[in-house]
This record gives sequence, C-alpha cells and structure tokens, in this order.
Amino acid sequence: MGGRHSKKAAAGGAQEKLATYRAKRSFQKTPEPAGGTARRPVRGPMFVVQKHAASRLHYDFRLEIEGVLVSWAIPKGPTVDPSVKRLAARTEDHPIEYGDFEGVIPEGEYGGGTVIVWDTGTWQPEGDASQALGKGHIKFELFGKKLRGRYHLVRTRGDKGESWLFFKGKDAEARTDVPWGEESVLTGRTLEEVAGARDRVWHSNRVEADSARPTAKQKIARKAAATAPDLSALIASLPAELPRGIGLSNLEKVLYPEQGLTKGALVAYYAAVGKWMLPHLAGRPLTIVRCPDGRHKHCFYQKHSKDGQPPAIHRVPIEEDGETNDYMAVDDLAGLLGLVQLGALEISTWGCRRDRVERPDVLIFDLDPDEALPFAEVTDAAFEVREQLQGLGLESFVKTTGGKGLHLVVPIERRTGWDEAKEFCHQVALAMTRMRPDRYVAVAGKGKRNKKIFIDYLRNGFGASAIAPYSTRAREGAPVAAPVTWDELRGGIAPADFTVISMPRRLAALKRDPWHGYDKLKQSIKRRGSPRRAA
Repeated sequence: MGGRHSKKAAAGGAQEKLATYRAKRSFQKTPEPAGGTARRPVRGPMFVVQKHAASRLHYDFRLEIEGVLVSWAIPKGPTVDPSVKRLAARTEDHPIEYGDFEGVIPEGEYGGGTVIVWDTGTWQPEGDASQALGKGHIKFELFGKKLRGRYHLVRTRGDKGESWLFFKGKDAEARTDVPWGEESVLTGRTLEEVAGARDRVWHSNRVEADSARPTAKQKIARKAAATAPDLSALIASLPAELPRGIGLSNLEKVLYPEQGLTKGALVAYYAAVGKWMLPHLAGRPLTIVRCPDGRHKHCFYQKHSKDGQPPAIHRVPIEEDGETNDYMAVDDLAGLLGLVQLGALEISTWGCRRDRVERPDVLIFDLDPDEALPFAEVTDAAFEVREQLQGLGLESFVKTTGGKGLHLVVPIERRTGWDEAKEFCHQVALAMTRMRPDRYVAVAGKGKRNKKIFIDYLRNGFGASAIAPYSTRAREGAPVAAPVTWDELRGGIAPADFTVISMPRRLAALKRDPWHGYDKLKQSIKRRGSPRRAA
C-alpha cells in the first residue's frame, strides 16, 4: 500500500510541476508531448541535451528529478573544459516523454523552431537531487554518448534563482578540445535535415518512433544516395581523370556524416574544381587542417612536411627564427589529391610563392564579424573596404570563407616585404575604424567586437595563411570558400549555399571565372599614398 501511495504522490507532484509547461503550449498545434505517460527509467534517471534552433540557437539541458525533466537553457552549449563556465537559465520543467522529442515546433508557437536530441544517457547525482536543486548546487556524473564524467550546476545569487552556471568537473573526461559532432545521437540528423524532413513530426510511442526513424548509418546511406545525382558523374569519371601513381585509399570513409560525403566524394570534388583552384594554390607554402576520421572527429593543424606524405606534396625549406623548417606545397592535381589522402579538410595558403617567400604577392583583408551581426552587415562592410582600397588605386576580389565572414583579396606585384605589407593593411584597417567606429574594430579579441566587424590584417604577416579559394572547411554542412563577383555579392548571396555538393554545378554553369582578370592585374602598394582619414 505504501509503495503504491508514494508512486501516486510522485505522479501527482509531477503533474503539478508540468502546469507551467502545459500552459505555454497548445497541443493541438504542436507535436510536443503533453506528458502523463512517462516510462520508468531502467538504468537510472535520464538526462538529455536538445539542440534547439528557436529565435536564438541554444541547448536545453534536462535532468530527470522526481518524475519530470528539470531544465536549463545553455546559450553556448555544454563544455568539457573545466576552466569554462557556461550561463544556464532555468526554464520550466518538462515531461519525461520530452526526452525523445526531435522535430519541428511550428512557427508562432511557444519555442517555435527545430529540435534534435544532441545527447542523452543517464546521470547520477551526488546525494539527494531534489535537495541539491533546492540548495542551488547540483553535483553529478553524466553517462552520455557525448558528455561523460563529473559536472556542476550552481545557482548564482539574485535574479530570483533563474540564473545558474554549468561547468565540467576535473576528471579523466575533461579536455580542452571538442570531441563530438553536432548531429543527433538518435538519428544522425542535423537541425537542417530535421527541418526539411517529411517525418519531422514526432510520435509519442517510443518503440514505433525508433522503428520508423532511420538509424545513423541508414541516414548516411540515404544522404549518399541523395547526393549521387550531383557527384556520381564525377566519381564515375575519376579513373580517367586522376593522375597516375596516386596512392588513394579508404575512399569509402565518411568525412562529412551529415551529407554522407566520403573521401571518394572529396576526391571527386577536387578533381572538378582543380583547374579553378590550382592557380591560387600552386607553389605556395601551405597550412592544412587534417581530419583523418571526418570533420566530426579529432582534427589538427599541420604546417610542416612529415615523412610518409604523398610524393606529390613537395617540401619547401623556409628559414624562420634562425631555424630552417620544411613546409608543404603542391603544384598540380596530384598534389591536391595527395592532401585529400592525408585527410585535409581545410587548405590555407601563404600570401607568397615558394620561389620568393620574402615577397608577398597577395594581401588579405579578413572581415570577421561578431556572431550577432547578420551577413548583410558584412556585405555592406566589404563594399566600404573595397571603396577605401579603390581610393588607393587598388582593385580587390571577394570570396566567402565557409563561415559568416568575407575575404577581400588584393593581388600585388612582389615589390615589398612582409613588414611593409602588414603595416599597410593595418593602416587601412585603422582608417576604416576612424571612418566608421560604430562598425569596425582593428584589434583582435572576441570581447572587442560587440556587434562590430574585426578587420583582420594579421593574415599579412610572414608565416600567416588564409583559406584557399575553393577549399573545403571542416564544418557542418560541408561548406567551401567561394570566389564570387561583386555583382553577386550586391545581389545577395548565402555563404551556406556554397558547398562540396553545389560548387561543381556552379562552376559548370559559369561562363567565366568569378575573379576574371585576377591574374592579369598589375598593382602595387608602392606610391599609393596613405589610407583616407575621417573628415
């Protein structure tokens, strides 16, 4: 009798806790569960982290306590670094059934947007969870697919108890890098895939939902099939197009799980864009980002040559700080595909060629915006910087970077050294900040940006590099750095539209190079005067 009574009491308490949750939703309009049919935990209380693209992207962290999911919204998401503390805003309790929710909340409804299950598993509190929640300090251990080990949630003083801090405890699971991807741990889907899927409405029956949903492997296979019309012709033609003697292996390895793109698909991509890319790549010292197991796994920078690399990747001895180091360079498609064999998902180049590394032949103005700024602001900034450069007698070309920024690229004759080139770019950046202090900053540091754009001139120093035109990026969505025309930029573009899948189609349809005239332009920063100052 006592056991049944306590269960009924707990169930009743859970129903009361869900009153706020239910009051904010119309369950005739939203696919979210109303609650009341909670499954009992088998291995222990559950936790779930749901990535939620609402009016602002955030992560909802939920712990099962006394029959409900006690919830916090973490704007920047969980961390595995004990030195990083993340703000966590307490929100209304959610029903246990919500732990399986993955789908689209209709626009106009409370919390409208797309939701995926970013991580889930069980958790173990240190002591009584309810008492710890009331006291404002929950110590616990997570046993998830992405998050593992000891964590803390600590309520801050004031603000009526809604503000908390979420941070990692110091243990064997702590680290400073990010070892996971951004896809769902239930389906392998990204937010974009869920938003566009026909099966986006969630079903409350867990068994039926799991059987109806494709597994992560099935999703990869389905995505690969979906992209086949774009890349199949390229892949089929590879044996005839590839240079001989290239030791390509593991071509079936998936490098972009969201799209199901394999190393073979990446080989096909670079075979397609090679003739456009190589003029900007050949003969330049390189820095690469290698992701041998895919963009969602461990990635690392490499700038020096190493034993065992493909022979088409050349060694370039460069003296720096009294020491000579061998850098990498490629001259042709064989070298480019050699980088793919190494698992390079990002290829960056120096602003010089290996025959005269002391003389730059290109300047880069990297427009790096605050995350809060819309891309239209960056576009406007690009035209303003372009106008400043034209006033100095310099023409520039523009490319997307695979992110929110833009690069203005200025080819120059090899008449100046690195110090002079860097200082010239610094003065241009300072001139822009004087003209528009509300829009620009010329100092590094995220904290300095605050709804402004950092004009990064530091890419013009000896040894610095910038992402190469047409290079892939190790980011969700398989984006690439895309040269565009100024007319295209003026007409409105979406950087996310330039991807491994779309770029071969784009280039096949173009009548001429977006950077037409780049290789014929003769200009120098010598005798060009100084950047304009504000009136």
